[in-house]
Amino acid sequence: MSLTISCSLLKQLTSDIFIRAGVPTADAAAMAEVLTVTDMRGIHSHGVVRSARYIDCIRAGGIRPDAEIAVETSGPAFLQVSAAGGLGIPAAVKSVNRLIELGRRQPLALVTVNHSDHFGAAGYYTMLCAEAGLIGFAMSNTCPLMAPTGGAKAAIGNNPFAWAAPAGRYRAALFDICMSTVACGKVEIAAAEHKTIPPGWLLDRNGVPTQDPDEYAKGGIMTPFGAHKGYGLAVMVEMLSGALAGAAMLSGVHSWNTRPGSDSGTGHCFITINPEFFGGLEAFVCRMEAMIAELLAVPAAPGGDRVRYPGEIEFERERHAAETGIALPEASLSELRRAAAMTGLEPAFQAMVGGSV
Repeated sequence: MSLTISCSLLKQLTSDIFIRAGVPTADAAAMAEVLTVTDMRGIHSHGVVRSARYIDCIRAGGIRPDAEIAVETSGPAFLQVSAAGGLGIPAAVKSVNRLIELGRRQPLALVTVNHSDHFGAAGYYTMLCAEAGLIGFAMSNTCPLMAPTGGAKAAIGNNPFAWAAPAGRYRAALFDICMSTVACGKVEIAAAEHKTIPPGWLLDRNGVPTQDPDEYAKGGIMTPFGAHKGYGLAVMVEMLSGALAGAAMLSGVHSWNTRPGSDSGTGHCFITINPEFFGGLEAFVCRMEAMIAELLAVPAAPGGDRVRYPGEIEFERERHAAETGIALPEASLSELRRAAAMTGLEPAFQAMVGGSV
């Protein structure tokens, strides 16, 4: 079951929830923007369904709602930033905005972030870069959720990774994945909706394959996509967002931190490449358009629809949501209601639902 909600109403309520939780107004607006846009793109595992969990961490003392990022080291083309135990989303938005300033002046630029927490959908940040005329990369480590290939214990995060590039009439090419077979949020949504998950998504706490999503909350273990391929890419993300960033690594990361007086140790890494230094932005965009057009011209496989380019489906969903509202699944509505109730805004939630599109 889903309910269609106005984008502007959802964004406003989400912002108000975080303000009530002690988050400064500008940071609350960043939280609402990132979560709402993520839902607009149909990535409900990382949208407002996460709101209540952020509030849980704030109330437990595991995330500082008013933390300010601090630059630890810097140079002409790089920054190392501390999120100071605060929310990952506003820390990432601020860090990427600084990265874009650096990236506009030189071929390559890099920003790492440590002492952060869950930063939402990685693709949001790469799209900020693409819309500024830059090729962007974003990644983060997470607490151990996934078994390394051949293992029967969660030892590494599913470590999301995204890239995006400006693409003219196609807007951008955008690719955003985690290194597990699916995002753990999809398993949680399946559990909330009492659905069976496909084989290959999850192991139970003993390392035995299972299709019961409830096993995840009992210590279930995510599997890497493509076996050793997903595992190897997860290690790459750990290298850049953990080791290079000066953040915690592997078992030292405690995403969704609820330990008072500590932070999750999560790290992020963001990179830009500026096409102006490689033949010019206009020429690059023309080449991206040509590449995408050639891919789209590939005949559809039997029984298929047509070839799409990376990001096309998300952009179509975003445009549709802007026009008609967001079709939020039951799990998202339930968690948003919980966040509203925790912050004294359940009447506003009910008013939003009653005024849905």
